[in-house]
Amino acid sequence: MKYILASLLLSVANSCTEESITDSAPNAELCRSILINPDLAYNHEYDLTLSIEDAGNGEYKLASVIDFHNGAYTASPLSNNNFTGAFKVTFHHNDNLTTDDSIEEIPRSVEKIDLFGNLVSWVNEKTTYKKKLKLKSEQDFKVSGVVSFTIEPTCTFEEIPFDIFYINGELRVQQYPKLDKTTCSNPRVLKTSMYESPLIDHEIAKNHPYDVDFKIEKTSGGQYKLVTIMQLFGGSFYVSPHSTMNFKGRFTIEIAPNNNLSIGSSFVETPHSETVIDPHQFVHGPVNWVTKNTRYDHSLQLHTEDDFEIGGKLIFVIEPKCTLEEVPILFKYKNGVLTVEKWKC
Repeated sequence: MKYILASLLLSVANSCTEESITDSAPNAELCRSILINPDLAYNHEYDLTLSIEDAGNGEYKLASVIDFHNGAYTASPLSNNNFTGAFKVTFHHNDNLTTDDSIEEIPRSVEKIDLFGNLVSWVNEKTTYKKKLKLKSEQDFKVSGVVSFTIEPTCTFEEIPFDIFYINGELRVQQYPKLDKTTCSNPRVLKTSMYESPLIDHEIAKNHPYDVDFKIEKTSGGQYKLVTIMQLFGGSFYVSPHSTMNFKGRFTIEIAPNNNLSIGSSFVETPHSETVIDPHQFVHGPVNWVTKNTRYDHSLQLHTEDDFEIGGKLIFVIEPKCTLEEVPILFKYKNGVLTVEKWKC
């Protein structure tokens, strides 16, 4: 268990989740107390539309138009306070398209003091955000990104993924359906710690706690991704990479330093693990335990057309066995084909 000890023990606090705008809100009920009309269903708080504008000289703008409904609103990215749920446009790391931290807001929001005493620029009318983009490559490419914000007063964290394609000299954007909402509610408190779960078969959990497999898949845009399949046995579990506390045994994939292949920092976990409060003395705070068979998708960036072999490894602590697992893998690129295999296992 020593590997999964958090560097700081967090006590349970009645506050909104990290994704919420008003971190000072005393609890989820208060976070929802500013409903314009609590009898109305909040299933269509906004519409969001993305488009590309050509600014000339190899420069473009990503335009995000958000239109609010039923009294909904969010925090402007121009708010002085560092609201984690403010409107934000982010791009995955890439070498083809660059941007900066600036963003244009039309019309400009006005800063006010909210019900919790926070100084914030609320946005509650149809607003356009424009983000400057600059091409760094004339080759065809795809760059992924996400628009994120907390929508109030339902206090839900919204994520709308998108891809920007540059094909035959034309830049365009493809918007995708929003990801599942994360509500502004306190994590579920486990009555029994995962370490004391009656579902654990200690014999199996000790001798054969998991199986893991790896494969390479090619996306529709011609990019590669690493797929990791985790199967758990005997009630075994581990810390998801979604966990926010500083767990040393959190599920992590690394690639040896090289100039030919890199792995993206973003990932997709299916199914998405749940944040819970585990009462165990060495956790005693929020954690995302993975207790089911789970798939991870990590984007890969190829930086050469030459053949190569590059090592990597999966690192995590398997519980309740409490052992640090390191599974070595080998990436091979030969004759234009990228593969992965377990190495010396």
